[in-house]
Amino acid sequence: MVPNDTFFDRLAEDYDRIFASELGRTEEQVDFAVRVLGIHIGQRVLDICCGTGRHALALAKRGYVVTAVDRSAAMLAVAGRKAEAQGTHVQWVEADARLLPPLPPFAGATCFFNSWGYTADLVQDGMILTSVAKRLHPGSRLVLDVPNETWLRNRPHGIHRAVGNGIAIREERSYDVVEQMLQTNWTIIRPHMPHHQAVFRCRVYCLDQIESMLTRAGLVLDMAFGGFQGEPLTALGPRCIAVARRPILPF
Repeated sequence: MVPNDTFFDRLAEDYDRIFASELGRTEEQVDFAVRVLGIHIGQRVLDICCGTGRHALALAKRGYVVTAVDRSAAMLAVAGRKAEAQGTHVQWVEADARLLPPLPPFAGATCFFNSWGYTADLVQDGMILTSVAKRLHPGSRLVLDVPNETWLRNRPHGIHRAVGNGIAIREERSYDVVEQMLQTNWTIIRPHMPHHQAVFRCRVYCLDQIESMLTRAGLVLDMAFGGFQGEPLTALGPRCIAVARRPILPF
């Protein structure tokens, strides 16, 4: 479903430059997470599929105790250097989100920027939700930021180009509405170097499917939004942001 870890390791050093336009949205996204998670300074927060750590670092700077998980050692190395340069402490954990290691319980969890839906099948996507749910305090919430399936149905094809500091990505997107599979072809362009290509395939779920998977994982869907300013979820926007809670009742 995704390129192997070697691809992400090669991309790590350039990741923040390639997605420079996203960096400016980090504080807005973290503002949203703090608000809907209902967390307080000093509480523990889990950020899964953290990449180079932009959300984890922003949370830590605000005084939260952050554990950030990713399976790419190179991405975590970049994140660690950024934390050191900023004088910010985050616990970086190299792990597969389907099989999180034993960790103390958290007051909230986040999964940002289309980082869910890339495993081999629905069952394994659900394993990620279950793994996170078991590490939340009862009553605590997860923010899950994914593509809006209804929006994609109306826009099954697209081309996008991201440019940052001499590096460019040409992104060609196609969506299979029957299989609910989003395929993204990347061409990474660097000056004076061969172009590098990669293919991502992400399974995209509608809100009803997400709710069913959350329920099977032991979570309850509390809210869903179409944007980080609290916009309603409609067919007109590309985002689906689900906010789910681990019930106080035992699993």
